[in-house]
Formats: sequence, structure tokens, C-alpha cells
Amino acid sequence: MQSVHRPSSGEFDPDVVRDYLDEALAYAQREDYAGWDPYDGLTSPVLDPFARNTFTRLVCMHGVHKFPANLRPLLGIEKRRNAKGIALFATSYLDAYEATGDETYLQSAESLLEWLWENRAIQSDNPSWGYPFDWQNSNKFFLPEYYPSIVASVFVAQAFVRHYDLTGDEESLEVADGTCRFIMDEINRVQVREFETFAYTPYDDYVVINANALAASLLAVVGDRTSTEEYGERADEVMAFVLDVQDEKGAWYYSEPSDQSHLSHDNFHTGFVLESIHDYLEVCPDEDLQAGYENGMQFYREELFDEGGKPRFESDKRYPRDVHASAQAIRTFVKDGSPESLALAADIFEWAMANLFDESDGHFYRRRGRVLSDKTPYMRWNQGWMCYALGTALAHAA
Repeated sequence: MQSVHRPSSGEFDPDVVRDYLDEALAYAQREDYAGWDPYDGLTSPVLDPFARNTFTRLVCMHGVHKFPANLRPLLGIEKRRNAKGIALFATSYLDAYEATGDETYLQSAESLLEWLWENRAIQSDNPSWGYPFDWQNSNKFFLPEYYPSIVASVFVAQAFVRHYDLTGDEESLEVADGTCRFIMDEINRVQVREFETFAYTPYDDYVVINANALAASLLAVVGDRTSTEEYGERADEVMAFVLDVQDEKGAWYYSEPSDQSHLSHDNFHTGFVLESIHDYLEVCPDEDLQAGYENGMQFYREELFDEGGKPRFESDKRYPRDVHASAQAIRTFVKDGSPESLALAADIFEWAMANLFDESDGHFYRRRGRVLSDKTPYMRWNQGWMCYALGTALAHAA
């Protein structure tokens, strides 16, 4: 492995980035892209008899999640493929293909996209995806394994859009179009003041800011590719809501109403919102939203990172320093493309490779804490996200 290096311009060395990406992808390939997840505790056959209501499900899920040692082997929790993680790997392969022209990357991406198509949710007539584990989202809703959600479905659809943009494959665009139909026709809608917002799933009424931003972004992008005015109009409505709930500092809470949000201004969800706005603005320019984006980017750079590219978990909470935050930030800042964002992205890359990468086998750690660190090799949360970031950096550097 080459040492991490970047010129003073804030640019990435493409050879170094590709080395890290190839090692990380090789690890994922050896594991068949299957692994544990921070929130997979409810798949334990040992805990299943106890996880029968909201409270006990939360205790079991977060007990496994937050325990200082990895209990999953003892609890019989199996490694699984996660559709969202597979989409991240597929996108990283597509980015590497764009950067290098190496057809093996494209072949790997298309194999994963085929798996995603074959493993879409059976609860919907439209292409959509969920997580491979039961999930209790605080006291808001319970989502059984594989039941579709807006966030998982958007990330998968984005991988198909990326494939269409690189190859012109109309079938991939049709998949993404089908996911837009899932969002338009099946995701619940919730009235928030004058805005008709999206819930998180077809089964709840929980209004999450980043989920709405992601949905609006996908609708705008696919609407642009397919000339579907209905998608663009709905995207405009939802993005107006996202702008409305941005506070004067340029930040977003996790959910609306903000006084009921369990997170304040956290790192990677802020990155989700900003990247979504960026992609929306590329096809739907808007002066007010552009100003909100720039205000949000300034808050993101100044309040959610410490010196040397160390990611804060929330703006008022330094630890733990999470791999998901590092990865999303690299992608968000590289896509932003401003000199200050690129310089910070390179600092984050250096910090992450020095502190979260295991050179012995190519896997990434989850997080560094003030006292304890979590080195469990989560496939989606660690490996998928960092490959996603490295693919973005490689495409930019090349």
C-alpha cells in the first residue's frame, strides 16, 4: 500500500486512491459482499423470543449495537447481503470504470445490479428495497426485514441511474423510473404546514428530512432523464420543504418537528441532504435553494469537522468519529468541487485511511471513540460506504 499523499491543491493522487479502493473491494469480494450490520440484532434466534414489542425490540437491537464487544457470533446472527450496501459497491465499481476504462469494474457492477433486480422487495409491484433485518426506528415505527423504505430504495435506484448515465442502458433507467413510481404512489404522505412531505415507508407517518431530500433528488434526476414533468413538480414541492426547515445556521435536524428529533445536526445525514440538493440543482437550478445549499455547506465544513479532517458525530458532539461520516463527507465535498471543500475532503481521506483502515486484510473499522473503538467489520456501514467514497474520489482525481 502506498503512503497517503496529496498535493497542496487538495487534489487526490489517483494511484493511491485506486490502491485503497481495490483492496477494500477485494475484501468485500472475498466475503461475497455479505456481513454484519450495526442494527441487525433482531435477526438473532436467541433474542427473537424476547423482541415482541417496541421496548424489548429496542433493548435487543441497541444492546447488540452498543455492546463494547461483538456479540453476533454468540447470538447466531448471520452475515447477509444488504441491498443498500450492494448499491454502494455497484456505484463504486461504476465510478472506477469511468475513471479507468477497465471493463472488469463494469462487469462487477453489472453483476451486483442484476442481484439487486432479482432481490427487490416482494411487498411492492414497483422496484423497491429494504434492509435484511427487522428494524425498530425509536418509537416511531417497526419495519420487518426486507420491507421497502424510501432511503434504501433511493440508493439502489441511484446506482441504476449511474449505470444508465455511463452505458446508456435503458433498462437501468426503467428500474429507476419504477422506483420513482414506488415513491410517488406508495410512500405515505404527511402534511407539514403547507407542505405535503414523504414519510419514511409506506407504513408510517415519520417525516425524516434526509429521506425527503433523497426522494426529491431522485425524482428530479429521473424526471430530467425521462422528461417526466410529474416527477419534477413533486421534487420541487418536497425540496421547498427541505429548504423551509433549514435553520438560520444552515443546519437541519434529523426529523420534523425538530423538537422531537433524536439527533440534532449530525454529520452524515447532513451530507445526505447537501448531496441531494447538489444533484437536484444540477437539473433544477433555483437561486433560493442555491443560497441554502451554500449556507449548509459552510455549516457542514465549519461545524462538523475538527482539525485534520476528523469528523464530528454531531455539531456539539465530537465522538465517536464514524466511518460513515468520513465516507459521506468525502463524497459530498468532492461533488461540491469548491477549493475549500476539496481540501477538506483530502484531509478527511488522509485521516480515514490512517485511522479506520486495516491494512492486514483491507477492511475498514466503524469508528474511533474517545476511549473505545469499534473495529467490527460491518459490510454496509463500513466497507460499502468507504468504497462509495473512494469511487467518487477516484472518478474526480482521474
